Amino acid sequence: MLDQTGNNKIMIRNNIQKRIGDVVLIVLLLILFSGTIISANADVLTKKMKHPRLFFKSNELSQLASLRHATHKAEWKSLLNICESLERKDPIFKPKSKLVFAFPEKLAAVALVQLLDPSQAYQKTFEKHFWTIMNWKEWDEWITGKGKGPANDLGVAQALIALTACYDWQYQNMTDKQRVFVSQKLIRIAHHFYKDYNRFHTKSFAIMNCNHGTNVYAALSAVLYGTDKIPENYKKEWTECLDHKYETLTSQMNSNMSDGFSDEGATYFMFQLKTYMQWFELRRNGLNLAYGKPYEDLAWFKNTSAYCLYSILPGGHDNFGGLARYADANPKFWGNPYSSFPALAKNLQDPVAQWLSSDLKLKEVELWRAEKNNEKDDNQNSNFDVWRYIGKDGNLASVDLNTLPNYRFFEDAGMYVWRSSWENDASYFTIKSGQHYQGHAQPDDGQFMLHRAGVPYIIDMGYSNPKYTHEHNVLLVNGKGQVGDGDVWSEFGEYPDNKSIWGKTDMILSTGKQADSDYFNLICDPSNMYPVKELKKWNREVIGWNGMFLMRDVMEATEEVDLELLLHAYTSRNGKKDAYVYEKDRDVNPFKSEKENQWIVDPQKGKAPLLQVKDLSVSKWKSTVDEAWFYDNYIRKKDGKGYVQLGSVLTRKQKAKKVSSVLFFAFEDDLENRTVSKLKKGEGFQVFNKKGELIKEMSWNGESKTSRLSFDGEMAGIEWDDSGVKSWFGRDITELKDKTSNLLLATNEVSVHAVHKQQSILLHLSSERFAKIQLAIMAKPKSVKKNGVDQKFHFNKGIISFEIEQEDNSQLIIEL
Repeated sequence: MLDQTGNNKIMIRNNIQKRIGDVVLIVLLLILFSGTIISANADVLTKKMKHPRLFFKSNELSQLASLRHATHKAEWKSLLNICESLERKDPIFKPKSKLVFAFPEKLAAVALVQLLDPSQAYQKTFEKHFWTIMNWKEWDEWITGKGKGPANDLGVAQALIALTACYDWQYQNMTDKQRVFVSQKLIRIAHHFYKDYNRFHTKSFAIMNCNHGTNVYAALSAVLYGTDKIPENYKKEWTECLDHKYETLTSQMNSNMSDGFSDEGATYFMFQLKTYMQWFELRRNGLNLAYGKPYEDLAWFKNTSAYCLYSILPGGHDNFGGLARYADANPKFWGNPYSSFPALAKNLQDPVAQWLSSDLKLKEVELWRAEKNNEKDDNQNSNFDVWRYIGKDGNLASVDLNTLPNYRFFEDAGMYVWRSSWENDASYFTIKSGQHYQGHAQPDDGQFMLHRAGVPYIIDMGYSNPKYTHEHNVLLVNGKGQVGDGDVWSEFGEYPDNKSIWGKTDMILSTGKQADSDYFNLICDPSNMYPVKELKKWNREVIGWNGMFLMRDVMEATEEVDLELLLHAYTSRNGKKDAYVYEKDRDVNPFKSEKENQWIVDPQKGKAPLLQVKDLSVSKWKSTVDEAWFYDNYIRKKDGKGYVQLGSVLTRKQKAKKVSSVLFFAFEDDLENRTVSKLKKGEGFQVFNKKGELIKEMSWNGESKTSRLSFDGEMAGIEWDDSGVKSWFGRDITELKDKTSNLLLATNEVSVHAVHKQQSILLHLSSERFAKIQLAIMAKPKSVKKNGVDQKFHFNKGIISFEIEQEDNSQLIIEL
């Protein structure tokens, strides 16, 4: 028998066991219930964050897949070619920087192919490469601080974007364990990248807005919107960072960058555009925005296609003569227009972007995706990648280039571009004086270039490291250049404080090619870019007049200074790639001096039209032609030489306190046996036909000794043919005469260009102030239209009178 104590012990033990059992049951019920809650929340989360979701959504999958049989046949074929190429490759166990940049993007093509058509036989191809990359030991060594990582920031970012796309598009083919592994690995990589890389944490606009910055924001966005079960503190940090970058950059896109330009130049702009597109497509899908958002709210995106188009030089055997080499510009794209522009065209329904993504014919693209130097293909379809397939709208029409103006002024950039036509043999002039941030920008305010049919005549030396003002067609003062001179990455100061050094360009008038005439007048003011305290002013005025160019530089200083005006040219190789292949003849002098103060630029040893250059200055400039040397970033990479000659530079020097220079440029076949002479008194020129008859003259001074032209104002010119006055122009004038005949009278200064036709007079007018205008004509006009709208006018005794408003810039057609 058990005593009472024993019975009590048994009872206590039974009670404890019962209570434990009750607790266990409650815990089990709680676990089960909480598991149900977690499962329910997970279901909600899964429904909310269903894959695919990154660059397109699950409800778009069927339509996207069907495009391979319709408008995307060439793109689909290109993706299959990428699959075939990767099927033949062995897994890469030791990553290299260029490979990390390129290879995962190709792998994303395989992931997309299998998603859109699971019957394809490349699933194992995807898996053998994908899991190898995800298990690279270099990822973990980098994260733990034991290694530098598999690539630089560009490679890591592009790999993250592509690998997250692979995860998104192959989600259905992974096990739960694999999904957790991949998602958590990408999150670890991204967060280490975020913590380790300063571009995520900088507040400097200049550092944010560069191809490196936009690249990493796209990468972090891919992981933020594309992976699962991100820790809340990570998600909060990343979101706050990206929202700050977005607000800062987009505010600039609608203000200082509204004209669509990139301070890094056309080459880096293309890669910057690609990463902007990736970032914005990720935001659009991640935040459930409609097509067109946020692109249509941002001026930069609306104009950026035009910036690229007008940066393309005419010429070359593939209708592509290279890119205008402002900043550290390679002559080719560093980003594929066939994959960068489709999404822009689709979101904005932009026919210019569509032309760039489909009608621009390139035999060769600068392929970042090539793992070997010999991986080039003359078939542009081989450059159709995964981003093009996703972004393309196959039903959007391309623009007819001949409907576009043959000029464009990018006011924020201070960049003006003119081309004689949209044909392959066109002449091309461009000049720039505007904003400067830093990075790939160069100290080059006032720089201009002149090309024809892809052949460079007056040139920019391209990507230099370090960067010097003397490499450009600009001014040196006491041997010194502009802000940023001699820097590896030119330091222009922090925006917005550095706005005080920005140059400026004013486009006075630009008519475009119409009525058998083509005229432009602009003034650059790069003065603030010079830290030389003695310099008060440097203005550069350019007149383009039916294929002839006049450039006037006016310099003022507080005391006598040494002034040097530079002009660079080189002899380019004549052959298959006659635009920018200059390694062979880089030491040949293209300048040939015919007589004092007159030169011929011969860029292809007599096989291209010659450019005539004449010094028409009133004061005498001492001129020399010297070898032009610079630190060529591309040659350095190829053979390590670095500092090399590239053609020659015409240097014109003078010591003065106040002085001006006038240069005349024209292609010899455009001159058509006409001769050009400086005025006997004053600054300007006269043109005579082969009979010795005066047919044109212009002057920058109303007191100049001209034969028939007289005016009150800053500058004017006139042209005649057998029938009489053919055209005339002026800047800030109140009166213009042909001998004794008044052509124009104005109550306030106006800038004007006029063309006389048999049945009409075409005028372009601009004025800062209200003005009453009087024009001499033979008979009462039938009508006067201003920008296509009928205008009131008064006619009396051969004079037509009308008014123009303050800040007016108009085209008038007077029908006779």
